[in-house]
Amino acid sequence: MNESDLLREEIAELEAQIFRLKGSMQKADNGVKLSKLAIITRLRDRCQRSLAALEKRGAAA
Repeated sequence: MNESDLLREEIAELEAQIFRLKGSMQKADNGVKLSKLAIITRLRDRCQRSLAALEKRGAAA
């Protein structure tokens, strides 16, 4: 398994966490879940940017 495969796996897991959080949100007391959702979303976005940069470097090499 190379680094890009690991990043793809991590992104998939983060997207699953986001899906579960969105599905479990109720009308009351979502402050903690919204905060957690924002953190996980930022982490997923960072992983996606890292993967894109890694693939770009791989294509250039």
